[in-house]
Amino acid sequence: MAKKTYSVLSPIKHDGKEYAVDETIDLEDKEAEDLRAVNAISDATGVTSNTITAPVDEAERIASIMAAIGQLDINNKALWVKSGAPKTEALTAITGWPVVAADRDAAWAQISAGK
Repeated sequence: MAKKTYSVLSPIKHDGKEYAVDETIDLEDKEAEDLRAVNAISDATGVTSNTITAPVDEAERIASIMAAIGQLDINNKALWVKSGAPKTEALTAITGWPVVAADRDAAWAQISAGK
């Protein structure tokens, strides 16, 4: 099966190499499936990086991430890490801006504390 070129929309690590936003990555269809599902990559043709920036106010940013977490399919294992927290790529796909792990962890801690 031939590889296709995709644009990186959210930082990812694949085969031991880290890819930054706006770089391209060559993947086979099966390799790209999960990454496309969380909008971490997209077809390279005419795609640019996210232009929406995260809210500057930390409380607003965390609240937005918490709302995004509530939209995730809890049964889709591709959206969650082994610890149970959501993947930042999945949250980025919903918020439209790159979600960093520290913000995800803060939002996740608040949600977990409320359970």
